[in-house]
Amino acid sequence: MISDVQQRDYYRILGIRPDATQTEVNHAYQRMVGRFDLSLSRQLAVNPPTLKNKIALLQQAYDTLSDREKREAHDRLIQDRKVAASFAPGAVHETPAQAAQAAGRKKSHNVYRDYFGFSEKPFDLTPDPKYLYLSPKHKEVLAHLVYGLQENNGFLKIIGEVGTGKTMICRSFLRELNTDFNIAYVLNPCVNELELLQTINSELGLPATDKSKKVLIDTLNRFLLEERKKGNRVVVIIDEAQDLGCEVLEQLRLLSNLETETEKLIQIVLIGQPELDQLLAKPELRQLEQRITIQWELLPLNQEETRGYIQHRLNVALGKGKVRFLPSAMDQVFKFSQGIPRMINVVADRALLIAYTNNTRRISARIVRQAIQDVGRTTPLPTHSSLGWKGWVLGVFALGFALLAAWKFALPDFKASADPETALAVPAVPVVPAVPGKPVPPSLADESPVRAEAARPLEWSMAGPLVISGTDPLVTYLSSLSLSGSRVEAMKWVLESWGIERQETRALEESDLEHLGDDFNLVTYELNADWKKLTTLNQPAILELVLPNAQGTKFIALMEMKDGRGLFGSVDSIEIPLSAVDPLWSRKAHVLWRDFEGLPEKLEKDFRGKEAIWLQKNLRLLGFFSGDEAPLYGGKTEEAVRKFQRRYGIRDDGRFESESRIMLYNLLSIYPTPHLVTE
Repeated sequence: MISDVQQRDYYRILGIRPDATQTEVNHAYQRMVGRFDLSLSRQLAVNPPTLKNKIALLQQAYDTLSDREKREAHDRLIQDRKVAASFAPGAVHETPAQAAQAAGRKKSHNVYRDYFGFSEKPFDLTPDPKYLYLSPKHKEVLAHLVYGLQENNGFLKIIGEVGTGKTMICRSFLRELNTDFNIAYVLNPCVNELELLQTINSELGLPATDKSKKVLIDTLNRFLLEERKKGNRVVVIIDEAQDLGCEVLEQLRLLSNLETETEKLIQIVLIGQPELDQLLAKPELRQLEQRITIQWELLPLNQEETRGYIQHRLNVALGKGKVRFLPSAMDQVFKFSQGIPRMINVVADRALLIAYTNNTRRISARIVRQAIQDVGRTTPLPTHSSLGWKGWVLGVFALGFALLAAWKFALPDFKASADPETALAVPAVPVVPAVPGKPVPPSLADESPVRAEAARPLEWSMAGPLVISGTDPLVTYLSSLSLSGSRVEAMKWVLESWGIERQETRALEESDLEHLGDDFNLVTYELNADWKKLTTLNQPAILELVLPNAQGTKFIALMEMKDGRGLFGSVDSIEIPLSAVDPLWSRKAHVLWRDFEGLPEKLEKDFRGKEAIWLQKNLRLLGFFSGDEAPLYGGKTEEAVRKFQRRYGIRDDGRFESESRIMLYNLLSIYPTPHLVTE
């Protein structure tokens, strides 16, 4: 019975996997039909019933697998027969231990697929064409392949580093070819001249057992002439061509001499590693090298393409929205893999496995670093593109040393003294402690109350922040930063206040700030404010500062406020009097907040839903709502919201929007929000 199953297993007849796509079914069928057509005239007279039966069986297999209902019925039949075979007399049955072991093997093969909801492993190392990521580099290579074959060029060459996707792009290209192409795909070229000819003839469905090279070439030549009459083309693709010997390459050159008076009968595509160029540079192969009319190098992916590659494979495996690689994690993958797709797959696959064991669907930089440690033994080989930095690394060190010297000797000393009593060692404006009964010096008499408060001694117990005591040193400090750089540095500090580890924001870029909701479940709220407003909202904020003399806009994070001084975050942690920041602040601030309850976008009068009850309960807890709770945002709820807004200086429009939500979450102790002012 099992032999009957194998005989009628249409997947085996076509030589495809059970999960093959319709395109793969079509390609396999066309290829098999082509082989039967080639041998029909030679074999029909010898064994007509057998060949006709094979052709009929092939057609039956194609018809069955091309119809969805027939294919499903065929799959069920195969499964039923396998089950029946397991109970047949003489069948070998597994012991419970063997069954458990087999189940363990199956589970380990798809250990995280069900957890993440993948249809299959997205970072498998097999070159599945449906996972081809068409970066600009891949598009150019494909374009050159198509052009070369359309123009009937004799020789084409594609080179690329190990793991850059040469085989993948070739297989994807083959899937899209029209039926008027006959392809001989040589995967293992470590052969001599005779074996190469036998392999090519076998791939094209020709007799391939003869030991005479002349007989094999004559057979191939007759086939090429017949195909040309039919309007078909023949292409020989040699993968891993750098492993070929000079004699074999010379044989390929001689094959390219098969031609008519007007055109070539065969096209040859050489695919290999950069060593192929060195091989072709040998004097004895100069004739072959001169015949290569189109050549291209497949380079590793850059950082942005690596991000796109990872997301593309997740999407193809139906993992879109079910698992997320943080931008910093993708950058870690790029740093290790150097943009080589195979190494990207290795690290990403291991990262998913680690995430599965940690019960998380969020792949952070920490998880990727752990994955890199696990697979460190497979560190990618240096590529041609990765070797260039070594020539100028000493120059970078020299430049860094020069900048450090300039900063040390030319700029004001912002750093605090190691002695706590001299923490304000370099004030831009004299700071005199306020003494009861003693008048304030004239230089400070006209300063604002905030300025007077700045004279009080600092009581914070923080280790090693920079101390900037005046506006001018602050301007000097910020002027060395770019607009985007200062914004990113400020954002890192605010993210840290929300419990986001520094290692997850180390590779943060300005483009990532638009995706804080996806990456960290945080929302940015922009407002115009003063110090009192920020104190009321009581959450860390990013301030927009405008430097004098057209030095541009910069950003700095305000992390804490106490006694007229602020703890700010930029490249460093900095203690600055609020009076030194005040002249530069444009009054624009950005507050990061989290909508813990996932409230609807519009929560206002006449809204109906359980969220209205939640709001009423919490407003009652704070003393702003009285009456019966109901799933309706009615007049009483609106009035309670207005009272709440007036109490905390929010525009009293009765709508429960961003600023009101920030304030309410901050006042309720059950929500873990960072505070700007602490008791």
